[in-house]
Amino acid sequence: MTYHICRCRANKRTIITVQTEAGPNARFSHEVAKKMTGGVMSKKILVVTAGMVLGMIAAHGIALAHGTNNHDTMVPSDAQMKKLHAIMPMFSLATANMEIALEKGEVTALKLEADKITSAIPELKKSKPHKNINQRSKFVEHASNLEKAVTTVVDLAKKGDLIEAKAAYIKVEVACAACHAKFRD
Repeated sequence: MTYHICRCRANKRTIITVQTEAGPNARFSHEVAKKMTGGVMSKKILVVTAGMVLGMIAAHGIALAHGTNNHDTMVPSDAQMKKLHAIMPMFSLATANMEIALEKGEVTALKLEADKITSAIPELKKSKPHKNINQRSKFVEHASNLEKAVTTVVDLAKKGDLIEAKAAYIKVEVACAACHAKFRD
């Protein structure tokens, strides 16, 4: 659903438009409100109508933003899922910083970022994925592939072979993408 509230300065009309996914626009304007109220247009009606629309926006927006998962009712056994949710943004930032360090030829910075990833891999392997939970061994395999790819990039960079390290970095991205395609919502 999309909602629009427009105030036209030229003719001082307020138009509230509601677009539903299943149907056509429903337009409320001063003229429509006047017809609905027998010719008497009051600010109260406009305010009430706008309030109802804004209430629908708020309720619908909250439902869409939340999605289908209910993370607020996480039970203690799902503490590992909470850790996974903390690990993933760190992985994203660390891999981006690895790429930057590679471009700049900064091996020390590369190793620092890679160490962040490899130190979190054991926790990743303990985690359960969002979907395809019955394929945990494959999930652990993906984590191992990520660890190997990161380690390979660092080893090549330490040897001074930045061209090969950059080429090997692609496997880090592939490892992340493969795991996300299979196991993330």
